[in-house]
Amino acid sequence: MLMVWRRMLGREELTPVEARQGFLDRPVLVVLLVSVAAISILFGVLLLRV
Repeated sequence: MLMVWRRMLGREELTPVEARQGFLDRPVLVVLLVSVAAISILFGVLLLRV
């Protein structure tokens, strides 16, 4: 929605900061999901031992 207003006002579509920001693609999401799963499993194992 913001892009539409920028086009209508004749402004740049992306600022330099926005242009450098990337999207979360599959490798990043996989790393995040695997790390959350590993921490959850570790936490569960620690809880079951006590």
